[in-house]
Amino acid sequence: MQDKRLDEIISNENSRLEEIGYGGGLPSCGNFLVMDASVLESMYAASGLEIIPISDAIEKYPRVRDELYFSLVKKDKNEYTRLASGARPVGYYIRVEPGVKIEDPVQAAFMLASTGGTQVIHNIIDLGQGSGLNILNGCTTSCQVFQGKHVGITEVYVSEGASLSYTMLHNWGKDIEVYPVTGIHVEKNARFVSNYAAMTAVKKLVAYPTAWVEAGGSARFHSIIYSKNNSHFDMGARAVLKGEDSGAEIISRVVSEAGIVISRQMIEGLTTGCKGHMECSGLLLDEKAVIHTIPELKGAHPDINLSHEAAVGRISSKELSYLMARGLTEEEARSLIIRGFLDIGIEGIPPRIHDIIEDTIKKSVRGSV
Repeated sequence: MQDKRLDEIISNENSRLEEIGYGGGLPSCGNFLVMDASVLESMYAASGLEIIPISDAIEKYPRVRDELYFSLVKKDKNEYTRLASGARPVGYYIRVEPGVKIEDPVQAAFMLASTGGTQVIHNIIDLGQGSGLNILNGCTTSCQVFQGKHVGITEVYVSEGASLSYTMLHNWGKDIEVYPVTGIHVEKNARFVSNYAAMTAVKKLVAYPTAWVEAGGSARFHSIIYSKNNSHFDMGARAVLKGEDSGAEIISRVVSEAGIVISRQMIEGLTTGCKGHMECSGLLLDEKAVIHTIPELKGAHPDINLSHEAAVGRISSKELSYLMARGLTEEEARSLIIRGFLDIGIEGIPPRIHDIIEDTIKKSVRGSV
């Protein structure tokens, strides 16, 4: 769906959309754009791929309506799921046919454009057996919006042998509240990778996605958070290893500059051969910053291997002095150290998406240090 209104919006909000990876000349196999509760763009160009509004999918496919919609995320889970269950469904349904592997990413963007409004989104991702897809999912506000709320429900189904790379870039505002609720089912020998970056101020963001992983499958969560201007993040991930030889990895890098970050991570090993590892590293930039890490491991079988690492500290004075002795200013040295700290070496994503994440980190650090 392409019209004059869409052209005008993209023109007016071009910089905001490009900051979350939408447009900007990035090759894509499909696009989906929502402003408030209106779907402004929904298109796909690859064979074996379908991207349509979730409301259309519910009407078109009994399986979506009866088996997928509010299946991994329960309607009564919390106040936000109850809100979403009572609202008209707005969001996307993305389906990849069995055996189809697509390299170019799907670009999706969700923009809050009404000050004081609440945006409610529900997305479903449905990958067939042996398929593969990359999704670049961005959320932001209009340049005219300073206050509001975003509620997002996401249900992800990765069938046997399939692979999904799901990258999220968030660029909110200091008076925006964000409440995503996500469930992921990773079937036998399937692979799910989540890459999350939030580098701008937000009033409050609470997220705790859960992945249920079957035999031979794997779930990896990577997050990069820069908390500033009294932002409050309550972030994390949970992986439930249900099948034999399933695995999980949860890695987070957190920088707090006068903000609060609670980092919750949990891996549950329920059967033989399960392997899981988590890391949470935090960097405090001033006395007003707070980082609270909560790593949890739960073993329910003797033949498992779960581990965790957690560390919180400040910029090393030795590193700072070393770089300044080689001609960098203190600001340049601090910026270089923070950028290096936030580089977690994300693997398995197209180079262009990796470049967008790196550019986001550079801009955010440069504007803060």
